[in-house]
Amino acid sequence: MVLISPLFYCPCFIIQISFLPTFLCLEVICKILEVVLMTLSGVQAERDLVHLFWDAGFAVLRAPASGGGTLLPRPDLIAGSQKRQKFFVLEIKTARKDSIYISEEQINGLLEFASRLGFEAFLGVKFKKRRSGFLFLAVPDELERVKNSTNFKVTFAHASQKGRTVGELIGEYKQKRLLE
Repeated sequence: MVLISPLFYCPCFIIQISFLPTFLCLEVICKILEVVLMTLSGVQAERDLVHLFWDAGFAVLRAPASGGGTLLPRPDLIAGSQKRQKFFVLEIKTARKDSIYISEEQINGLLEFASRLGFEAFLGVKFKKRRSGFLFLAVPDELERVKNSTNFKVTFAHASQKGRTVGELIGEYKQKRLLE
């Protein structure tokens, strides 16, 4: 077993794990880093979308700490363009696998927030393994329910079929879909 001090350096930041024993096995530290890096990856995806919307002429706001930082519903992004007459609240999810799960509570919070503003609610998904861009699904109409559960699931195949690209969402162009 390889042991390492709880204070270690990562290219982005220094993490000190004060609540854990003085020495940890490398496996535990790798798991902690994986969670931290996944969070940073999701934040970066949100920031990338902020720039995409802004460059397309939208006013856009990223709401940090959405999901777990507050008791009130809060989307990841709020975007709107008076010129295009398009206004959105967006929940953003990224995944390495081909499925993304989202709780009914999170969807209901997104819908309530959108309703109070009179905006449309969308779930933006990105599947890293597929090297795909973001695909946006209308909430809740284009989401699939998990069998025997109140939660929702989005697969890569479903998002590819039902989802729209950023360009389609903001009205730059419409995708031509093949008829089955």
